[in-house]
Amino acid sequence: MRGVAPLALVLLFFAAAAYATDGGSLSSFFNNTTQTFNGQGRDFVEAAGAGGQLAPTTFNSVYDAFGPGNCGDSWISAVGGVSTIVGMWYAPAILVVMMVLLGLAIIYMYGQVFNSPQMIALAKDELFQTSLTVGRVMFLVAMLSAGEMWYALRAVDTGDRSIYNNPNVKSTMDASMAFARLMVSDMVSHYGMLVMYNMVIHTLYSSTMWVGVTWRAMYQFNLGPVLKPLIDLVGSALQFLSLGISEWMLHIVTLCLIKKWTWGLFIPLSMLLRAFPYTRSAGEALFALVFALALFYPFMFLFDYEVHKLMKYNLVDAQKAMGAFLHKSGIMSLFGSVLVMMFLMAGVFMPFFLGGALNLAFELIRGSVYYIVIIGIFLPFINIFVTLTAAKEIANFFRVDVNFMSFLKII
Repeated sequence: MRGVAPLALVLLFFAAAAYATDGGSLSSFFNNTTQTFNGQGRDFVEAAGAGGQLAPTTFNSVYDAFGPGNCGDSWISAVGGVSTIVGMWYAPAILVVMMVLLGLAIIYMYGQVFNSPQMIALAKDELFQTSLTVGRVMFLVAMLSAGEMWYALRAVDTGDRSIYNNPNVKSTMDASMAFARLMVSDMVSHYGMLVMYNMVIHTLYSSTMWVGVTWRAMYQFNLGPVLKPLIDLVGSALQFLSLGISEWMLHIVTLCLIKKWTWGLFIPLSMLLRAFPYTRSAGEALFALVFALALFYPFMFLFDYEVHKLMKYNLVDAQKAMGAFLHKSGIMSLFGSVLVMMFLMAGVFMPFFLGGALNLAFELIRGSVYYIVIIGIFLPFINIFVTLTAAKEIANFFRVDVNFMSFLKII
């Protein structure tokens, strides 16, 4: 029996070496997975223009589930180096103005026919309010154009092709959506590395270790109780990271909603509500909120992008760290039942492997904390706080007292 064990170990070694050459090793699985993450994530980020206009059909990759869907045509066009709002987006607002002017004309003619000074005065007062409404819309157009001019100057020669110099990104709104997709791509990639690490740790969790010289004189023990805190920590990181991915998917949907319906629904609706004295305050509040969402909210995502560019250098690349760990641990050429048998029998191999696993766990958890706390909680809170504060101040400028900060309690 003593001569059979070394022979079995030699046969196991040659079986592992033979299995490593068939293309089904853990090395091939890891390389294919990282290439898929990188390729599909890059295509997902760069689809800010043409790709974002395609209606969703079937999911061909994991990133299709986070696609923005149909966000409509671009509402900003650069003609002769000057960014202006596309003329077709004016149509709903112009239609509302024509409807209001027609109603005021009817009221004015009614007052003239029936000699009613009150109706004539009402028509004149509402005509003045309508001119104020048109002036505010024109002011919004001017502010958006000024913001686009600033973005055009900011995006020149930055060397950043992922967001600023992306040929599919032509406006601040497109850049903010591209950054949101970049965050989804990075968080999904980090999530995938955590899942792969969790798979390896669970294999260790269920393995049985032995110490001894013979099969009869040995001690058996399991690493489950030792690895339980690490597994709980990785599991919690996976849950919160998946929540962060869902949150940034919601940011993409929100930006898409702003881009598609600001000029098609919200601006005309606020103009229509402001045309009636009884709903004028609601129209003012809606216009102030839409003003802030269209101008300040996308700009805050560019602010987040600048913060992320500074902070990401303090993080370890999850894919490179995972690949280095698997290479140094010596399991890149093992897979399946061979890897399980290696864990069951390699008493000398396990301490080195477990030490590398702990170091990798700290790096992956540190990256998860960054994406969960900074990217998932702190920066979105700043974005919403600044946007609602701007909406509140705009409403105060229009002499309407609206407490938009109550939305923070709901969030």
